[in-house]
Amino acid sequence: MKLACKLLTPKNMRMVDMRVPYDLKKTNHSRMKRGVYLLLIMLSFASCGQYKLVSMSAIQIPVDKRADAIQDEKMVALLKPYADSSAKIANTVIGYSDQTMRVQRPEGLLSDFFADAMLSYVKNHYPADSVTIAVTNVGGLRNPIFKGPITVGKIYELMPFENALMVLYLKGSAVQQMADSISKYGGAVAGIRFGIDGNHATHILVQDAPLQANKIYAVAANDYIAKGNDHFDALLQAVHVKTYPISLRRLIIEYIQQKTKQGQTIHQFLDERIHEDK
Repeated sequence: MKLACKLLTPKNMRMVDMRVPYDLKKTNHSRMKRGVYLLLIMLSFASCGQYKLVSMSAIQIPVDKRADAIQDEKMVALLKPYADSSAKIANTVIGYSDQTMRVQRPEGLLSDFFADAMLSYVKNHYPADSVTIAVTNVGGLRNPIFKGPITVGKIYELMPFENALMVLYLKGSAVQQMADSISKYGGAVAGIRFGIDGNHATHILVQDAPLQANKIYAVAANDYIAKGNDHFDALLQAVHVKTYPISLRRLIIEYIQQKTKQGQTIHQFLDERIHEDK
């Protein structure tokens, strides 16, 4: 490993490189492809000894209207065509909701709507995959859908992440564990119904049929929880996984657009798919 250290000053800012395992000046492009890595480290130290952090401070710089006074006019002019184009897309109305939908526990209008859209999409576009359950984490739904016009921009606010849609094939025993986790931590589901008794799911039905521990179920989910995140560890037990070429955000946009083409407003009702056991 080569390590070159240089004194950095505001007038003479340089990068320090750590080259492993070859000197880049002596290797050709093909050797670089085989594993030459360049680590660029910005140093503000004066020598190559042992360094110790002696202080650290931070300030908050708000990026809001207060920054308008210090905008660079040339940069603003350069970005304006892109900003105008993005605003036009974001303000496009794709549908209307006749109610405000929010995430709630154990069941909410927004979580039901979102899971229903996922299940509908997979059934319509990939019927051969025999998906019977859809699930997602409610933490990924960042804004309500308010009563009135729904724009593309509002869906980006609802789902600011590039989550992909997947299908996971799980044994019924893993579906039970998934439902138990949702009972404790929350979640959005479609195609499955169950009661909550403490932190456990009871009387689980999949497409109105009792859950079978050894049966394989096809479950639509987002790629984030498919990795076991947000208490969805049970999904790591999938015996087979498939990724669909669409993001959840695009799926929701297309779902709403399709409803609009059919002359429908967006309306959701609670059906006690997740309910407190009595």
